Amino acid sequence: MSARRAALLAAALLALPLSRAGAVNVLPKTHGAVLDSVAGMVATDLLQGAVLPPGRAVRIATPVPGDTLGFLEQRVVEQLRRGGAEVRLMPSRARADLGMGEEEIAAPRGDSTDVQLNLVVRSAGVSYVRALRKFPVGIRGYQRLASMRVGASLVDLSTRQVLWAKSASASSMDEVRRGDLSYAQSGSGALNPGIPRSGGGPRLLEPLIVIGVVTGLVVLFYSNRN
Repeated sequence: MSARRAALLAAALLALPLSRAGAVNVLPKTHGAVLDSVAGMVATDLLQGAVLPPGRAVRIATPVPGDTLGFLEQRVVEQLRRGGAEVRLMPSRARADLGMGEEEIAAPRGDSTDVQLNLVVRSAGVSYVRALRKFPVGIRGYQRLASMRVGASLVDLSTRQVLWAKSASASSMDEVRRGDLSYAQSGSGALNPGIPRSGGGPRLLEPLIVIGVVTGLVVLFYSNRN
């Protein structure tokens, strides 16, 4: 066997285990969908074991507008109503900024029998944390992280007593293929994470070095036999 054929054989053997014939192209979740899933986990954690005074409506207070808060608020409302609670969304200055009337943002009466659930999203978002490389060179996709950290407190509006306070956080990690980046962004509004730098340099050279070493050994082996 010639040295050239031996080198080609070595390169083929190295690449063979990495081929995935017939792989199914399953689209990833959009950024909005993956963050909504995380919001559901946070809402479940916040309300698990939380005691609500019977027969009293729950007001939801969300002081900061935005996509990430909307995901959490919706999930909390769904779970409270599923548990039989009467839920009221409390008008706020934030909602007024979104186009609601001035009469809707009045403060609740001091003698209200409602309890108020204050929600504060301390951090939330979606980001690509690192590039995932393919053999021998190039980028096959990116590792994506969705996370949310929230604080909540339940206040008795008639006495201003804090009945309980909790915090919760959740995260989810998955992979988005390079060709699916546009789909992952679709319909997600302001959730548009930047792509991490590919780096290059030594990492790109590593597979080439391995090929060179193995090829050299194969060539040396057949040369010695001759």
